[in-house]
Amino acid sequence: METRNWTLDQLKSILSLRKEVKAWIVTEENVHRRERYFINSPAALEIDQDRNIYSRNLSIKLLVKLSHAGRHGEMTKKLFPFIPLSTQIDTAIEAALQTDHQSWDLPRVIPDNIPERVTTDSNMAEDLDHVMNEISLRIEKSVHKKRPSQFNSAELFLSVHHRELHLSNGLIHRSSQSRIYTESAFSFSKTPHHSDEYLSSQWAVQLKSFPVEAIFEETASRAEYSLDVTKPQTGKYSVLIDSEVLSQLIGGHLSLLTAANAYHGLPFLKPGEEFISESTGDLLSITLDPTLDFGANTTALSDQGLLQNPLKLVEQNRVVATAIDKQYGDYLGVDPTTVRGNIVVEAGKLTYEELTQESPFVIEILQFSGLFTDQNSGTFSSEIRLAKLYNNETGKVSYLKGGSLSGSIAENFRGLKLSKSRVNRSHFSSESSYGQGYHGPDFALLSEVSIVG
Repeated sequence: METRNWTLDQLKSILSLRKEVKAWIVTEENVHRRERYFINSPAALEIDQDRNIYSRNLSIKLLVKLSHAGRHGEMTKKLFPFIPLSTQIDTAIEAALQTDHQSWDLPRVIPDNIPERVTTDSNMAEDLDHVMNEISLRIEKSVHKKRPSQFNSAELFLSVHHRELHLSNGLIHRSSQSRIYTESAFSFSKTPHHSDEYLSSQWAVQLKSFPVEAIFEETASRAEYSLDVTKPQTGKYSVLIDSEVLSQLIGGHLSLLTAANAYHGLPFLKPGEEFISESTGDLLSITLDPTLDFGANTTALSDQGLLQNPLKLVEQNRVVATAIDKQYGDYLGVDPTTVRGNIVVEAGKLTYEELTQESPFVIEILQFSGLFTDQNSGTFSSEIRLAKLYNNETGKVSYLKGGSLSGSIAENFRGLKLSKSRVNRSHFSSESSYGQGYHGPDFALLSEVSIVG
């Protein structure tokens, strides 16, 4: 009788014996995760929930043989250790056989001397519980600092991810990554019936780049302004965004520099073309860098087993390279390049203060209600959760809330101005097994952005 709690070696052995299977990629991730939820208490910061979680995630990507020349089937499936292995493999193969894709191959050569990337905080790897308690004490001190706003709640998540990549060509690669997340919420009241809450969150990979006190102080401070606001007047403005929004917009626009877009007939910018058409502002230079210490997307290999090295994509607003994985490289008959890495953007020349004075009216977005972007068109839109209006004609600074903002990278990045200060950012989501890393200007000023009050 087949054991239900099967091993990774058993999975690989069975896949190797199945004649229908052309190639396979197996990924396994073992995660140790600590979660702590805090709520307000008159006496002290109260821990509402405290969890210690161990999880195992395992998936396979199958390439199966078809009778048609130059075609094969593909299927990606999550596997469960307590379900019979043969049943799951049979289901995956059957599903893959029902698909029809242009054929491509895994790399035939396994890389030698695969470099070690710095991706895991040593303190977290050694003792996650100790780090959780240390940061909790820092949060407690931050929460009990006297201020007009009131602390409502907070979350703190710490995790260490151990990942293994196994390819049917014989490659085995092991790596790990630490992740830190916090969320804080403060409210401010003018009367018992007039109050508002401000919530913010932040990710990091390394403890040194995780300023807990600054995160909580900023949240508490912005909560105090959340009631003293007006709606913006309809018009076109110079809009100041922070690195979180900038990295999201640039990250989405980089899809236009991928072989996948070229192959599928989606918007694509080939080497030699302008990244931002008719740019009159700071000229963007962008590198995909998988080597940065503690980057959210730092890695030695792609999921297809190819070495990943820094790749300059844009030089002074001119596209100079295409991100090409093995699959689309085979489709297009070109060599693969780097497809994973942290987004590195060269700095501008202005300080934050100078950026706020660049136009008669500058609106600084402190927080969107939710930014919606379209990678293919480069358009973006959102409601304004909180913003700051710099009226440089009168010298007055006021706060805004409500109304909507909309624009496009093609138009509003033409007069782009970047700060000379730079920052490291990380972001992770449940939609991907790896994150988005950014190292670049802390702020960017967009031009002629449409705002409806």
